[in-house]
Amino acid sequence: MRQVEESAKNVDLAIEKALTKLGIARHQAEIQVLSEGGLFKQAKVRVTKKQTEGEVAAQFVESVLEKMGLTFVVEVEENESDARLELTGTETGCVIGYRGEVLDALQYLASLVANKGKEGYKRIILDTENYREKRVEKLQTLAQNLESKAMRIHKPVKLEPMNSFERRIIHSALQNSENVTTVSEGTSPNRYVVIVPKDYSPSAKKTERKKMHKFVYRSDKKRR
Repeated sequence: MRQVEESAKNVDLAIEKALTKLGIARHQAEIQVLSEGGLFKQAKVRVTKKQTEGEVAAQFVESVLEKMGLTFVVEVEENESDARLELTGTETGCVIGYRGEVLDALQYLASLVANKGKEGYKRIILDTENYREKRVEKLQTLAQNLESKAMRIHKPVKLEPMNSFERRIIHSALQNSENVTTVSEGTSPNRYVVIVPKDYSPSAKKTERKKMHKFVYRSDKKRR
């Protein structure tokens, strides 16, 4: 039930009755006074429950997927800080896209729609078939493997471009490493993470190459 009409001796009492029946607070409602009441007439109001940010996002996502020719059920779990939308359907590959690009784009657009005109900001998270958690696990494993590679070759290792969420996972996975540090370089959408051995020194490498070049030159000069 999203809307009720209630009558009482005055408008305030009618509103309270309607809010109680809907089980919501006043700031969660849209209130329309149908009658102020009078000596022999009760006041009457129509109270409508406002859509939450999660509900707005879910409605938007369902609309977009329908236009794409896809049928999905969107379930919402919401609290004060974020709303998680779980998409259930048969063509999840189309919704996820290459490395989650479609899912990320839908999430970004749903977030814009849900927070439009709002004073605060509620984080909108889209997921399907537990893709987000699986992706986090893959990135954490990748970070550990590339840490080992950086130590083995004793050079920085550059990852492919990633969005900010995925870059944070790499940084977080290696933040307590005793062997490497991580830095983000480049500009969006081509910003990427570099894993750098802690004892790596570019200047030392340059100096070593210069000494080697000088030694070769002198050796050649002596032969002449």
